[in-house]
Amino acid sequence: MDLLTQLDGDIDLLLKIMSSSVAFISRKASHTPLPSSTIPLSVLGKTEAITPAEMDEAIAELVSDLIEKADSIRSIIRHLPTAQDLATDTQLQTQLDQIQSEMAHANHEYQEAVHMAKELKQEVEGLLEVVADTHSASRAWLVHELEHTHTV
Repeated sequence: MDLLTQLDGDIDLLLKIMSSSVAFISRKASHTPLPSSTIPLSVLGKTEAITPAEMDEAIAELVSDLIEKADSIRSIIRHLPTAQDLATDTQLQTQLDQIQSEMAHANHEYQEAVHMAKELKQEVEGLLEVVADTHSASRAWLVHELEHTHTV
């Protein structure tokens, strides 16, 4: 797997972890109104609140997962090629010209091979015709000889 695909997958996973965590926290947190708030808690709907200790454990696990994934992403980013690692336009053009030249040479060799194959096919067809004619003439001679031997 190339680095960009791996980076994409890791970033996607990081975002899924974060999204799931927000949903988990909003579902499992015990909501309490702010002291000066007039908004009732009933608009939040029913929650599946867990104890503060369990919430602290879940948050610690989340933080650990996020840090681990972020370190993985940093590592991948460090291994990506930099602008200095990439070829310049002239280097790329030189490489493309070389590849184009190799392709033209390979195409020329292919055309020569096709031409040679056609010539060989024609030669084989000619030889098959000679063999067929010779075979036919030989059979005719053999039939003639057999008929001549039976009549004598």
